[in-house]
Amino acid sequence: MPKQVDHHARRLELLDALMRITRSDGWDGVSLRKVAAEAGVSMGMVQHYFATKDEMLRFALEMMAEDVRARIRERVAKLPQPIAPRLLVETVLIEMIPRPGRRSTEAEGAEVWMRRFLLRPESRATLNKAGEELRAGLIPQILMARPGDQAGAERDAGALIALIDGLIFNIVMGQQDADTASGILRGQLDYIFDGAT
Repeated sequence: MPKQVDHHARRLELLDALMRITRSDGWDGVSLRKVAAEAGVSMGMVQHYFATKDEMLRFALEMMAEDVRARIRERVAKLPQPIAPRLLVETVLIEMIPRPGRRSTEAEGAEVWMRRFLLRPESRATLNKAGEELRAGLIPQILMARPGDQAGAERDAGALIALIDGLIFNIVMGQQDADTASGILRGQLDYIFDGAT
């Protein structure tokens, strides 16, 4: 019987090799050949999964995004029921802030994403989709705390998205740490929810 290959696990091994090279040589130092050597596999095997290093980066970013989603699901599942809107919004947004001690590649991956993909036209659809999904989750929670204020909820959801994007950028650029960013976010949530729990 032929040996079963866990393709997802194999891609994660290549991702780890990719990020080790990125940490030591920077993104410009990455090549498919270097990733193959770092992972201890053939060049052909790397090319089986990724035709270009940009494809590897997209996969790395997808995995980091899935890590964030998994952390959010885990944290939300542990919240007391029924979940207060402010607590739910805070839990989701705080988990989006890159922190030391989480997957070691998270902040580095965000930095590469910003530098390599953020301004490319082909990235717009992905960014817009993520923003709209987050907005669609935030607006109902704000409305639960402030019923009838649709326009205000839409405005404040947009403000939170802009804030979290800016905080992530500042952390990646080394302008502030995760704890400071979390405090800023909580201050904005105090303003939006105005004492609602």
